[in-house]
Amino acid sequence: MAKVTVDENECTGCGICYNDECPEVFVEGSDGTSNLQEKYRKGNAHSGEIPDDKKDCAKKAEDACPVSAIKVE
Repeated sequence: MAKVTVDENECTGCGICYNDECPEVFVEGSDGTSNLQEKYRKGNAHSGEIPDDKKDCAKKAEDACPVSAIKVE
């Protein structure tokens, strides 16, 4: 499993992660910022754990994020 977090204060809601790079992991939240898909959330909509087979996808989103709001560990 890989840990994923989205810094809700940094996220601009551009949609690159949930529209283009990795919609399997990320989804647009009600406020327009990026959230994790509900099944991957741990505690809140902005952090959680994803299976290893989704890590490459999430890393692409991390690399594409223009404000570096996504962290994949």
